[in-house]
Amino acid sequence: MDPRTVPALQVPIRILNWFNARHPFNHNDHFHGWVLSNLPDRRRRALDVGCGQGLLASRLAQRFGQVDAADRDEEMRIATAGLEEPHVRVLGGFDAAAGPYDLITMVATLHHLDLESALERCRELLAPGGRLLVVGLAREESLTDALWLTGSALANPVMGFVRSPIPTSVPVPEPPFPVRDPEHTVDEIADAAHRILPGSRVRRRIPFRYTLDWTAG
Repeated sequence: MDPRTVPALQVPIRILNWFNARHPFNHNDHFHGWVLSNLPDRRRRALDVGCGQGLLASRLAQRFGQVDAADRDEEMRIATAGLEEPHVRVLGGFDAAAGPYDLITMVATLHHLDLESALERCRELLAPGGRLLVVGLAREESLTDALWLTGSALANPVMGFVRSPIPTSVPVPEPPFPVRDPEHTVDEIADAAHRILPGSRVRRRIPFRYTLDWTAG
């Protein structure tokens, strides 16, 4: 059950939404710290799939010899190229990537791709010892998912206040990148990952994201 559909919660949810709008923060960028704290020891080449405006790719470029930033959206590729990072090469999409890579990252990207074929391609592209780090969105279905969503909703205003203590009245702009609702639950993603990437770990995270990490053998 989705807590957002419970009538008794509508007023508290509206209050939370008002507070979140006053103290906004980017959930995807929040997890860049998790990515950067889980890098492989060998750092020659990295691939950021669904690079968006290139923020994570530029951060990885400070730690890798070369970073391929892949995105199907032309506006996102133009934005990334505009960063003028000498170690970042912009690719037209995941299909244009050629391994081996020591790191593959996906932040809010995997749900735009076919789940199993994307994981299989990551397995093919990674060098031995290379790491796959995914920060993703998932569909809520189970009671565990509902508790995760509720915990995220309660934690979000606290995290927003810590990051943006001065309230803003400026509306948060719509995301500049394509938006798609996730089709798979965390449990379904974990099942696919365990079959295709033995030893992978999938965990629900606060707020509103899951992480997947795997080290190639």
